[in-house]
Amino acid sequence: MKCDVCEKREATALITMIVGGKKSMRRLCQQCVRRMQSGDAYATTMAVLATMEPADEVTCPVCGMKAADFQRTGRVGCAMCYDAFSGVMMPLFTRISAAPKKETEDDVPENENITQIKALREEMFAAVNAEEYERAAQLRDTIRRLEAEGGEALP
Repeated sequence: MKCDVCEKREATALITMIVGGKKSMRRLCQQCVRRMQSGDAYATTMAVLATMEPADEVTCPVCGMKAADFQRTGRVGCAMCYDAFSGVMMPLFTRISAAPKKETEDDVPENENITQIKALREEMFAAVNAEEYERAAQLRDTIRRLEAEGGEALP
């Protein structure tokens, strides 16, 4: 079976994503798996597309590509696809490039430990992806110490 993303190579992995209670499965080749693991923008877009509602049966009047094909591959067939699939693309662009939520007076300031734990956790995942396991272990230990000191454990 072909890769759901590139449609060129044989799929060797099945990726299951659960976002907002919705389950989505993708068959990927090794190269597309590596791209997703590296966190590149294309992989992020594909992950967001996988969690979106199925597209209506909108077809591009010029190239004949369907909106469902765009959601599956993340690619358009021609320039007119952007107009034809705007109903699918606008929510995608909003989710990918959404501005961070601005703090209001009603917001409760976050515990300093929790903020530090979040930053350390991101750094730990980056260290694991870079295969710097000793650094990742040190960060893990620091996170555990901060959580024990009163920072809430994060998922």
